[in-house]
Amino acid sequence: MGKAKDSLKFTRQDLRKSTKFVEGDYSGINPRQFYRKLKRSIEEIQEESDFKYTTHGSQDADLDIQSEEVGSKTGTVEGRLQAESDWAKIGESEIEYRPYGPHGALGIVVGGLLFLLGLAGGTEIAVLGMLMLGGGAYAYWQTETGTYPVMREDVIRVLITGEVSERTVDSEDASRTDMFANMSVIFSGDAFVAVGTSEMDRHDWPMRLELLSQVAEWRNRCVNNPSNEVEAPGGFIYMLKGWTKRDPAEIKREVQRIQQPLLDADFDLRERYADILREQLHGALETELDQHEADLRNELESLAQDLNIYVEREGMTHTDNVERNRTDAAGELDPEDL
Repeated sequence: MGKAKDSLKFTRQDLRKSTKFVEGDYSGINPRQFYRKLKRSIEEIQEESDFKYTTHGSQDADLDIQSEEVGSKTGTVEGRLQAESDWAKIGESEIEYRPYGPHGALGIVVGGLLFLLGLAGGTEIAVLGMLMLGGGAYAYWQTETGTYPVMREDVIRVLITGEVSERTVDSEDASRTDMFANMSVIFSGDAFVAVGTSEMDRHDWPMRLELLSQVAEWRNRCVNNPSNEVEAPGGFIYMLKGWTKRDPAEIKREVQRIQQPLLDADFDLRERYADILREQLHGALETELDQHEADLRNELESLAQDLNIYVEREGMTHTDNVERNRTDAAGELDPEDL
């Protein structure tokens, strides 16, 4: 299943509409250094003993530092980073379908033709036609409950905004100019869901027909532009034509053709599609997804806290302490001792 290729142009308002979001403030750290640490921290998140996320965003392209000359060297910083997990199966959802729909539709057609032929003088053919017609109608209307796999993808987006300033840092060997920032950072997490297509061959073909019909209907419910709607096949003629759609690979391709544009769309459309799929989930699976979203928030909070510890350890306060200790070692009086 392909991943969304959203450009990194989201705003703070966009992130606040996410499933979960956490905000943090960080002061006295080089923004480039912070961005590298952020990227590395996300890439080190693990799930089931494996690294969970692939990150998108680079310091060169997605961290913008604008300098301003207003009496001193100050400026602004704005940065973005996005990370996506692989799609993973979370369970099975249920769908009602007609296991003998194509068989019943064919029986109705053949039975009706035999009955009409029998009216021309073949009583036995007419009776056979009536039996097939009735049996076909009975089979056509039978329903069962089938299951299909539900997949999940987690997406983290991070927006950094703030002010930067330059200051001179003295070391034993030389003085250097470094950049420090006061930044507001928002971490957002979204858990998207989709219909799994890798197991199409394990379903009976009437079930595949119904799943294709439902995916088309779900897509049409979440798109705003009628030109983006697709045909949602269904009914008697669809069941009859189902005899020509017995290849699992063909149905898989059609489901992917209908669903994939939603998974590659902007976040609002992806969220609408995910909400529609959530409506179909049974109790246990819905509870599991709710718990996962709570875990995703904990993941964001841990990420924000990890960066807070890093800034406290490596930031400007730490640098100032180092400078003061070096001055003390040179025999000069510490102002705090006065």
